[in-house]
Amino acid sequence: MYPEPIENLLKFFKRIPSVGEKTALKYVFELLKWNDVDEFSKAILHLKTHIRQCTKCGNLAKSELCPICSDTKRDKTTVCVIAKIVDLFAIENLGEYNGTYHVLHNTLNPLEGITPKELNIEKLLERIKNELISEVILALNPDINGESTALYLQNILRNYNVHISRIAKGLPMGSSLEYANQTTISNAIKGRININK
Repeated sequence: MYPEPIENLLKFFKRIPSVGEKTALKYVFELLKWNDVDEFSKAILHLKTHIRQCTKCGNLAKSELCPICSDTKRDKTTVCVIAKIVDLFAIENLGEYNGTYHVLHNTLNPLEGITPKELNIEKLLERIKNELISEVILALNPDINGESTALYLQNILRNYNVHISRIAKGLPMGSSLEYANQTTISNAIKGRININK
């Protein structure tokens, strides 16, 4: 229906979550107006060639360690476990949490074939064994997958000498950290509850 270059670009834009045909088409037509499309394509290539995962926590990094893991002023004894990198930014933007993070890169979802092997759990356990971590905060979304992942981790972490806590239930069931307002996230972090048993 559209010329081949437009069709090709539409395919890529539609791969972005929540972007359908109409939105993808808007993006393509907007790009056609730009005079600096070459700079845009260079920025995308630069992103793919210069951004990687932090070897310690799984966050975005330009080198081996992300800025948070390499920051000597951070509290290295506390690790906040999150499902996605966007959750890290949601918490970090508050400016109230000074510990480190660990990104699982997903939550358990048997229907989609996401088992514990697909999550970044082994690296977390390795960090607990080798670093002076005293508290693990489970900051996972209060939905079915987040709850089952938190329960799974809670059972594993009981075998380690760490304090386990969950963020408070200020987030309604089924909501997402990514879209919660800062006050709600702040209260959830401050009001985290001990789940060691």
